[in-house]
Amino acid sequence: MLKFKFDYLNNTLAYQKGEYWYEIIEEFQGSFGSQGFQLDNGWISFTLYEKQIKIFAKKESLEGNDFLNPEPAIYYRKYLPKQRPLIFTFEDKDQVEKINGRWGKKHA
Repeated sequence: MLKFKFDYLNNTLAYQKGEYWYEIIEEFQGSFGSQGFQLDNGWISFTLYEKQIKIFAKKESLEGNDFLNPEPAIYYRKYLPKQRPLIFTFEDKDQVEKINGRWGKKHA
């Protein structure tokens, strides 16, 4: 899984490949005041709170999601302390799924 670096004051996101960091430039304004970044196979959004940052991400299946390939997208959510730069990665324990209209841990 990729390692990401987010700076909330400058609103920049980068991913690490080898020993170098590459900035992601395609941004979008998300729901409920979040700020997001478009990835090759999904997106990441950040919601800032007083002492923490909520990170929500969607990773699409590389083959797509249709009736020929029913593999659904994978969603991740994590809350981290408000620091900069914020360096993080997603793990299986961060996966969430929507059940009855609410997001909850997938591997609870």
